[in-house]
Amino acid sequence: MANPQSQAGEIYNKKKHFAKGLIDVSLMVANAGRMDTLLQTTTRDVKFYVVLVLLIICVVLQLILAWMLWFDAMYGHVKIGPAPNQEDYRNDEEEFAKEAKRHIKKLKRKLLAEKLSNGSELVLLLILVLNIFITAFGAKVA
Repeated sequence: MANPQSQAGEIYNKKKHFAKGLIDVSLMVANAGRMDTLLQTTTRDVKFYVVLVLLIICVVLQLILAWMLWFDAMYGHVKIGPAPNQEDYRNDEEEFAKEAKRHIKKLKRKLLAEKLSNGSELVLLLILVLNIFITAFGAKVA
């Protein structure tokens, strides 16, 4: 029987992952609207270019965050079994080498997914801070 605490942790992580994705999508829609409003303004002063650059940086960060969340969803929750035992492959060294490489590849992907999951929280924070500045300095429709 599965450990109830680990199941609760898994459910929490899935919900957290889903919430990050929803925030990313909603901010992308908001930034597209802001970009449209900004490009419709006739003034091209310094403020216009500052907000435009902030919007572009924010959209790029959102695309990076989407990739990070996708990678974490694909490889972060993969169950990795025990490493292959050479005794199980006594007669087939080549097959043992292939299995060992597959195992190492899974481990590397899982470690990268964990790092990206942790990094995604920082990227999300940067996106939120950028959106605060974009809202503060953003274009107002006259």
